[in-house]
Amino acid sequence: MFKKLIALAGILLIAASLYILFRLNQGEKLAASRDSKKQSYGFVEGPLPCNWEVKNPEKVMSESKSQAIVINVSNPTGETCQSVISVRSPGFDTSPSKDEQTISLKKDGKGSISWIITPRKSGSFDIALSDTLNTKIFGITVTNIFGLNALQAKIASVLGGLFGPMFTIPWWWDKLRGRGKPKPEVQKVTPDQ
Repeated sequence: MFKKLIALAGILLIAASLYILFRLNQGEKLAASRDSKKQSYGFVEGPLPCNWEVKNPEKVMSESKSQAIVINVSNPTGETCQSVISVRSPGFDTSPSKDEQTISLKKDGKGSISWIITPRKSGSFDIALSDTLNTKIFGITVTNIFGLNALQAKIASVLGGLFGPMFTIPWWWDKLRGRGKPKPEVQKVTPDQ
């Protein structure tokens, strides 16, 4: 009966592990679902804004990792352009620490600006990059060092706390019980010559 109970607990542990493994890949889908692009139309006073594109950031990153958000800026017009691009990143530390950067390009010029972001905690966050007319929002899921989000880490700690002692105690019990019994002597059999 005891062995059947251990086998049942093992099957439940395997099923829970497979469920957690399936959920590990959900972080990228969750982050991608948060992406959006918003465009406004209006009159801009001063130089024309530049065209800019963001190199897609990693959708899933760990708490101990930083990544660069790179914005490639171009000026296809025949006039000088200027853009003030800002980043809004709650849940992240940014470097440089200022939220806005200005870039000016001469005709047919190209350039880039970047921010390095470092997460403060795990979870799903939005990072917004914008100028006077456009806003691009990128979703990023931050996991712990093992690739687990906060809920998965909590489930793993509960399972480890419950099942760890449950499986360790019978193992030690068998080990200690086995020491008290004398080992049977092994007789060597030699063939008669």
